[in-house]
Formats: sequence, structure tokens, C-alpha cells
Amino acid sequence: MLGRLILFQCKRALTADTANVTGFTAFMEKGDVRTGSVNVLPQTKYGGITHATLLTGDTIIGQMGAKYVESLLSSARVPVEVQRITVDMGEEYFNSVLRNRAAVHVDIVHDSDNKRKSLKICNDLDLHVFMTNLRSFPGFKCLFPGVNILLIAQNNMGNYAELEYSPVKGVVEGLHVVTSEDIERFLRYAFRVVSARKRKKVTLVHKASEWPKTEGVLLDIASHLQKTSFCDVELEPMELDKCVSRLILNPQNFDVLVTSDLYGTFMATICSSICGGANLFSAVEIGDYHAVFKPLQTKLSLTNYKVLSPYGIVSTCVDLMYHLGHRVCAKALWNEMLRTMDEGIKTGDFQGSDRGEYIICNIMNKLRCNMFSQEQD
Repeated sequence: MLGRLILFQCKRALTADTANVTGFTAFMEKGDVRTGSVNVLPQTKYGGITHATLLTGDTIIGQMGAKYVESLLSSARVPVEVQRITVDMGEEYFNSVLRNRAAVHVDIVHDSDNKRKSLKICNDLDLHVFMTNLRSFPGFKCLFPGVNILLIAQNNMGNYAELEYSPVKGVVEGLHVVTSEDIERFLRYAFRVVSARKRKKVTLVHKASEWPKTEGVLLDIASHLQKTSFCDVELEPMELDKCVSRLILNPQNFDVLVTSDLYGTFMATICSSICGGANLFSAVEIGDYHAVFKPLQTKLSLTNYKVLSPYGIVSTCVDLMYHLGHRVCAKALWNEMLRTMDEGIKTGDFQGSDRGEYIICNIMNKLRCNMFSQEQD
């Protein structure tokens, strides 16, 4: 009952005239709560071609990333066409993802306005899960061989709702709103992914010692689901501090990390650093019907890179292809990226001398040669 009252008060505050006023004079500074279901449109597929949204900016990084994505999809001969949307097109991005159900986001945004737009997309499309697969590649700065960690985190609950208000002058309260229904939905999704990918052990990262109510609900529901529906999956709850220390020393011992919205991006940063850097990997924000794929650089809003890594772009395209059902094309593209790594073709980030454009072109040419050879046979 208390949760419903809080949700009602927050929703009412968003419609008030003072909703856009900041500071102590505002009842609600910012935030939104999704209370209804997502409007699901028929999937856009004309002539056997699937359409996906490509969000890019006018920066060098955004333009470069868009060019990489379009070139790779064309060379892979996958029946996917992208609709390029720039960040200044406002609501068209949301409408495009709503129509196409899948999107690729290749720009790096770090200002508060763009971050707020990104959170709103996650909320409005109910992208309640954030996933990324972190692994070690020989010769790419990973100090531990054999690392392969799947991270699954909540994406639009708790702090991500950005709910805060001032009940009386001089007092501001921030609301961390969670519901058992949404936590169970998230955990069911996570366990299903674990089972589908034939993973064995889930480490549930939490801080129940500091947040016994909200984190305690997560622990209780996870334990119940594991015992009743996912008995083949081993579940190990672990406090955040302990998990981080073990990750740094023995990352090979971890299989799947599952955590709440509080620690998702933090854990992704730690794991990617252990495995060589965020510019090697991709991420996805996904819901029941829609998904937004992006390089992990983009997800974490890392601005210390001058260019967008070709490895993150390739991994993003591979994730998109798998999601759309083009498994053969996805596997071929992934194998070609691994080939370039094995042959020592590297960018300057990894003590190499090759540009990102060369790596993308190398992969594209090999894919086209393979296609030509198959046609000749």
C-alpha cells in the first residue's frame, strides 16, 4: 500500500505546474514512473528485411560509429536496414524504436540533458534489463586468462527512476522505489538467460547489510525462484565489497553476476577494466519487446576515448544480429573479429599500429571474400 501511495504522489507531482522547477521550491525536481504497459506496434519487416534504428550524433565519434555499423551490416549480407536518427530529432528517436523494436546507439553522450533522455527511453520502453558479456582476449590487456563474465543488472528501477521531492522547505527526499513484482520479473529474465546460455553459477551482488529492506527483497525472491524454478542454477549471494575484492584477484571464478540498478554500471566498469577496457565490449538495454544495443563505451558514457572502438562496434552488431535471429551472420562476423585479434591487428589502445577504419575494412573484405567463395562453389 505504501508503494502505491508513493507512486501516486510521484505521478501527481509530474503533472503539477512546478514540475520543472528545481531546488527547494519544487515539489518534484525530476523523474518519471512508468505505471502502464508499453504500446507494442507490429514489427516492421518489409520484403523480408528487418528495420532497426541507428541513433547517432553530429560528433566525430557518432558519425564514425554510424558508418561502421552500416558498413558491417552491408558486408555481412544480413537482411537488416537501419534508419539513421540524429540526437537533435527529439521524439522521433523514441517513435522509431517503438516501430522497429531494435536500435543501435553509437554516440557517446555525457551531458545531463542527453543522459536524462536516455533514462526516459529506458523508462518509456520498459527496458528493464542491462546486460554485457565481459571476457578476456589474449594480448588485449587482460591480466587473467579464461575470464568470461556475464553481467545482468536492473535498468529502470530504484534510483534510475530519478524520483526526488521536497516535502517541506529545507528538506529533500530521494526515493528508491522497488516493487516485488518488477524484481521477480527481472530475476526470472536473468535466470532464463542463464539457463539458455548454459551457464551454471549466479553470483547475486547486493548490500543487504546497508539496505535490508530493498536488497532483502531481491535476495528473498532470488532464493525462492532458484529453489522452485531454476534448481539447475547455483545461486551465491555476495556482498558488493567482497565481490569486488574477489573479482580483482580471481575473476576466473565468476560466471554470471546479477545485481540491482544501484551497482550495474559500477560492476560493468570494474569487470571491463579487468578484461582490458570498456572499448572491447558491447551492452544491451532490453525489455519484453524492445532492445537498444550500444558499445559499452556509450553505455558508461566514457569520454576519455578520442574515437569509438571498432571492437565495441563489431560486438554491438553481433548482438543485434543474434537478437534479430541472424545467427549464422552473427557468428561469421564475430569469428572475423577474433581472426584480426589472433593475427595481431590492433589499434593503438592495445599497443598496435592499426586504425579502427583498417580493422573494420579488414573484417568487411574478408566477409565479402567468403561470400564470393561460397557463391563460386
